[in-house]
Amino acid sequence: MKQIVLAILFSFALISCNSDFIYGKDVDLPKAGWHKDSIIVFQTDSLVNLPPIITIGFNIRNNTDYYYRNMYLFFEIKVPGKKDPIRDTLDHNLMTPHGYWAKGVEGANIKESVAYYKFAIQNPPEGVYNINIQQGMRDEVLKDVVSIGARIEKLDQ
Repeated sequence: MKQIVLAILFSFALISCNSDFIYGKDVDLPKAGWHKDSIIVFQTDSLVNLPPIITIGFNIRNNTDYYYRNMYLFFEIKVPGKKDPIRDTLDHNLMTPHGYWAKGVEGANIKESVAYYKFAIQNPPEGVYNINIQQGMRDEVLKDVVSIGARIEKLDQ
């Protein structure tokens, strides 16, 4: 009986592993809020043996008091060996126009979602990736955002 339970637990552990995950880190934000001039910096270790296509995503955790239905993020991705970084703005919808939480926004008091950059990186070079994120809302200090993160994942073709 004990062996059966261990086998079931081991099976769940294998299923729950995400083989597409390459890098990820989250940073908790101050309770006072996220200042518009505050840039959150993520730097990977030297990534090797990368898959043919990767995607960059941003983890967003906010509480239910968050005032807006979306969040603008300004970001910059420095790809190893590339002269110019990728710079773009991402508009991530957290709620529908009718006031319901959007698809992919999960959780109870703390809502979690992932926003992906719309373009994948093909044949990514090995090395250190730098990702900078800044809030792009009109508020001087954006309230009720708990944490922000960056992630790099394998993109299935």
